[in-house]
Amino acid sequence: MAARGHSVDVMLRFYRLGHEYFTEKLSESLTDWIEDPAVALRTFVDLERFGFRYIDRISSLVAAEYVAELERRQTQARAERDDVVRALLAGERVDIARSERVLSHRLTGRQIGFVCWVDERGVDLEGFARRVGRFLGAGHSLVVADGPLAVWGWASITGDVETFLTGMATEIPGERDNVHLAVGSPHPGAAGFRTSHLEALRTRRIIELSGRAAPSITRFSDVALVDAISRDLDAARAFVAAQLGALARDDAKERGERAALLAVLDAQGSLATAASALGIHRNTVLQRVRRAEERRGRPATINIAELHAALLVCDVLGASVLPDSSRH
Repeated sequence: MAARGHSVDVMLRFYRLGHEYFTEKLSESLTDWIEDPAVALRTFVDLERFGFRYIDRISSLVAAEYVAELERRQTQARAERDDVVRALLAGERVDIARSERVLSHRLTGRQIGFVCWVDERGVDLEGFARRVGRFLGAGHSLVVADGPLAVWGWASITGDVETFLTGMATEIPGERDNVHLAVGSPHPGAAGFRTSHLEALRTRRIIELSGRAAPSITRFSDVALVDAISRDLDAARAFVAAQLGALARDDAKERGERAALLAVLDAQGSLATAASALGIHRNTVLQRVRRAEERRGRPATINIAELHAALLVCDVLGASVLPDSSRH
């Protein structure tokens, strides 16, 4: 917008300079044409008024046409860009060189897709998404609006991105107060453009199912298992119910017992490590684990992989996958 305004100002300056030249020549020559000073003054005023109105009118028309032409070109550019994005996301074959020119985005490196969204208007999501791209290590990121409350973004990266989320969370906290951010994993090339984007969308689905409040920053790699299990929510509820039994209730006691059991499994059986992670005493962890096993109806050592997965799904999605939540 600033560049457009500068261009319009430069163009209109020629009209103002022309008006100035007209005024100078008129004032220099009028007395040679008209002997009576009073008549000459009235003539000068009338001609100057005519000149001003002409310049005002023609400047307005030219400026309006100039802006309209810019809008037409930008609309055409957006439409062309959206067509390329659509083709890439549909998995169609595209001319990579042309696509990179249209998108101003490199498709030959590792691609990371991300989604930013809010619940209400009032946030500069496109600006936020571009800052996300810079934190990912991309000098320029591709940003496409997805309605008024969300944007899709892509960054082409070359370095390691494992620590960028931590850095972003600490460096721009005020700007992300109301924003959710879902980030796909890096994948190579044009196919990676699509794959990482789909991962980001699936991550967004998990965050929305969980009811997590903003701000949030979530990587697909952190919720990939939950995403796979919860593609069919009814099947996920049945899986959770089969693995947890009476432990799959949405009550405070059961939530605490599930958290303790999950922490122990995460710690590969270490009560001390689990207690440190939960901030409670080791004996409390042990008591909760025993009660969890009683509710489950069998020891935690039976079907341990399935148990761990069910607890993880409950930890992330909460009531969405608890068997009695289908009525909510």
